[in-house]
Amino acid sequence: MSILREIRKLFSDVKLEREAMHDYQQTAYNFLRDNPYSGLFIDMGLGKTVSTATLVVDLLNDFKISDGKKVLIIGPKKVALTTWPDEFRTWRHLAPFVPQVIHVDDKDKRLKAYRKQCLQDGLERQMFPTERGKYADQLVAHRVIKLREEAALSSKQIHIISRDWIEWLVDFYGKDWPYEIVIIDESSGFKDHKSSRFEALKSVRTQPSNPIKRLHILTATPATEGYEGLFSQIFLLDCGTRLGRKVTHYREKYFVENRYDHSLKLRPGAEKAILAKISDICLVMKEKDYLEREEPLYVQRVVHMDQEQMAKYLSMEQTMVTKLDDGTVVKADSAAALSQKLLQMASGVLYDTKLEPGQSEDDDHVKVLKVHHIHDHKIDMLKQIVEEAQGKNILVAYHHKSSKDRLKKHFPGIKFMDAEGKLKKPWNDGKIPLLAMHPASGGHGLNLQLGGHIIVFFDIPWSLELYQQFIGRLSRQGQKYRVTVFLIVCDKTKDREVVSALNNKDVGQEMLKRIMQKMRRKLMKMLGKMRRMPETDEDWEAVHEALEDYGESREFETDEL
Repeated sequence: MSILREIRKLFSDVKLEREAMHDYQQTAYNFLRDNPYSGLFIDMGLGKTVSTATLVVDLLNDFKISDGKKVLIIGPKKVALTTWPDEFRTWRHLAPFVPQVIHVDDKDKRLKAYRKQCLQDGLERQMFPTERGKYADQLVAHRVIKLREEAALSSKQIHIISRDWIEWLVDFYGKDWPYEIVIIDESSGFKDHKSSRFEALKSVRTQPSNPIKRLHILTATPATEGYEGLFSQIFLLDCGTRLGRKVTHYREKYFVENRYDHSLKLRPGAEKAILAKISDICLVMKEKDYLEREEPLYVQRVVHMDQEQMAKYLSMEQTMVTKLDDGTVVKADSAAALSQKLLQMASGVLYDTKLEPGQSEDDDHVKVLKVHHIHDHKIDMLKQIVEEAQGKNILVAYHHKSSKDRLKKHFPGIKFMDAEGKLKKPWNDGKIPLLAMHPASGGHGLNLQLGGHIIVFFDIPWSLELYQQFIGRLSRQGQKYRVTVFLIVCDKTKDREVVSALNNKDVGQEMLKRIMQKMRRKLMKMLGKMRRMPETDEDWEAVHEALEDYGESREFETDEL
């Protein structure tokens, strides 16, 4: 590939310039830049990722990192695999710094051919089938470790890893820790001082040579389960300077323990004392202080099918037929059916309807619907959003019946809006953390703005009316916060087309309304000058012609409208 083609590929997905960063994002950037060991406690939607990533690339560009040293970004699995890499692809000033994601497991696509080769090798050695399987599993496990080590040894300057593997990374490098800058996204995942991930990072942070010269923690709610969880997060910043080196001392100083259930309660005045201790290295940014509340904030969370899943999708899209792993062949009988099946596959399932004989001779053939599982990428993304929300209530929109069944399975505590709307009050009282509704049944007539301000579209509807009405359940008068709307979009699928259609419909509808408003104002001015209402058809025809001339003579720019 030529250098020019590489550059074009590098910037193919870039849409945003650095100048597009908001003032509050620059505020977060300035704080992190001026405080090498600091915490950014920032609400969802304020752009902590771009603020932090911008600081990282500026430090690299200004040679503020030692030769041979690197940057490590730690986060939940989905955040590490998608959120951060996508952020680097989205902004032009970040795009040249392509990060290395350290993620290899036994499901890695690179291992499929290798496993097949191992099984063939076992066959040639005349092993029994069970022995061949164990032999292949052992070799694949060894290969996983090797690939993971190769990723960790990558020469790229920015590495990203799931927090579940931080213990492995610390063990792998030992005293040769190469990361001079460490970013911990969703640092509440380190709130347990007994966890192996905290102990591993603590061992590096407290080395006499202090290999970590800059460490930043990012989270929306650092104390979601109480102030006890602050200890370990702050310890990673200051090694115990502010809240103490021992968690027992921290508890004794600021908490009272219930001798019956051993629960902890803050002593009088302890909350203010703790916050005063850490206020110099922690910046709190609340959404309501920086964002407009009238218009919702729309955030696309993109998921990706793997190679095999995408092959099945493309087969359905191009030939209207696909073959599943169990040998089932599913067909789409019409263009409309094809569209629905593609949307089903984007959400993670595929419906197959067949005629089967009845149970008796008198029974005619009956339709039997079977739901085939394709993937759980959207389920995993919703889990990530729930974790990021840190206890804030979430309203979920679903379309397929299978989506409802899967939501029940993977989120045991989820509630579904009843036909009578009886759950409206407990939702508005803040007693339902996760509420799901079908836009067609819950999109009208329910005022739910008091119960939360986060919406997630698990399935995305074609109907602009249902889409806007559903959002309107939370984004309406009485809402105290700006509503955040997450759209879980499966990349390179029908989901993209639906989102684009909704956006185009919305722009077209808004343009039509605004032009009509302009024309209405012009009409009223004309009628005012006439000092009378048109009475005959000829009079009205003259008015309409004048309005047409006015419309043709004006270019209604978006900014003007």
